[in-house]
Amino acid sequence: MKNSNDNRRRPTQERSKKRVDAILNASKKLISEKGSVKLKIHDIAESAGVTPASIYQYFPSKNAIILALVDEILDTTQSKLLQKLPEMTSMVEACHALQSLIEEHYQVYLDDPALLDVWMIISADKSLQKLDLDDSRRTSDLIMGCIKQFYDEACWQKISEMSFLLAHMAGAAIRMAISLGPIEGRPIIDVFKRIINPSTLESMIQPELKN
Repeated sequence: MKNSNDNRRRPTQERSKKRVDAILNASKKLISEKGSVKLKIHDIAESAGVTPASIYQYFPSKNAIILALVDEILDTTQSKLLQKLPEMTSMVEACHALQSLIEEHYQVYLDDPALLDVWMIISADKSLQKLDLDDSRRTSDLIMGCIKQFYDEACWQKISEMSFLLAHMAGAAIRMAISLGPIEGRPIIDVFKRIINPSTLESMIQPELKN
């Protein structure tokens, strides 16, 4: 994912790439342990085994590190989701595939506690909120790809609008579930997955048929 606000120096040599990876991994570890509010450049440098000056060679600010983490998270998550998509021959199979994607996305957050903290930074900073929408657009493309093959092209605009809404709602539901913990969070994910069924999607794509 390319970010228009990202003006950090890009590593070109293998040693530089390893240093950037160490900085990002250290940042994620510290966010997981202490939260993003307490993330300090000095602590990142100590954990990554580099100097603060070397961090500033690649990241002009703590905010730039957060942006890089988001880029990495989105790319990794989207790659995992794409690998999980099976062949689909009906809307029933498409809905099952989308339910699996939601579950997979939820598991990604469960496996990496730092993700929620990173997204809380984004939601609290208006200058970063476009990233949340960008993520929804990327997920929307996955949803659109699952569904549009079962409809005429005349329906594709409605499918696109519905996909964008569902993608954004899914992200919000997942982060809400993680915030609440497994006892309250698990049922929220299960309820949201039940929304993804042929009848509900059909009513959004072709509402006139339901009247």
